[in-house]
Amino acid sequence: MRKGIMVLAALALAGCGAVEAGRQATTAPTIAPVERPSVTGRLASAVGLRKEQPAMRWGEDNTEWTEAALAALDSEGVTLLSTVPSDVMQFCPGYAAQTRENRKAFWAGLVSAVAHHEGASQGSPRGLLRLSRPQTQEGACGTGEDGAGNLRCAVRIMAREVTRDGAIAGGAEVQGGRSWRGLARSWMPLRSQEKRAEIASWTRRQSYCR
Repeated sequence: MRKGIMVLAALALAGCGAVEAGRQATTAPTIAPVERPSVTGRLASAVGLRKEQPAMRWGEDNTEWTEAALAALDSEGVTLLSTVPSDVMQFCPGYAAQTRENRKAFWAGLVSAVAHHEGASQGSPRGLLRLSRPQTQEGACGTGEDGAGNLRCAVRIMAREVTRDGAIAGGAEVQGGRSWRGLARSWMPLRSQEKRAEIASWTRRQSYCR
């Protein structure tokens, strides 16, 4: 009799354990399904990560020129990025305190502003910055039909002339005429006081110079 009672008690306890286990299994938290982003959402994220290009004067249709100028500054214009020209305040008041990226943007913007005054036709690399034959030979440049090549050449010339003279543009009266410094050695718009002032006014207004 006593043995039978013990067997019944054991069965009852086992039943309680099964009920409790079932209760826990029923009330256990479930993992919510992961929502996959929609195609629209993925595209929006990609656009958000795309880097906005700095303002240039050759127009939005010539973004490849902007990319070429910035790339050239990383290779041919490294010395420019570490140089603070004596007259930089005229062109870019915040230059000395700017990041490397903003300094690159300034020099690329300056190139685009000079090209604007040189009358480079929109969308065509021919005549971009109007490099003369001696300049292209001295700068080891390619043909005038290659916009990216013209810009690499221009940056190479800029780096040499600005670091040599310690100035972006300027001149001084000397016996027999006027001696030009910096980029005014190579580009006529920077020899004109009116055009030089207009170029400087444009670069000063850009976000990378504030």
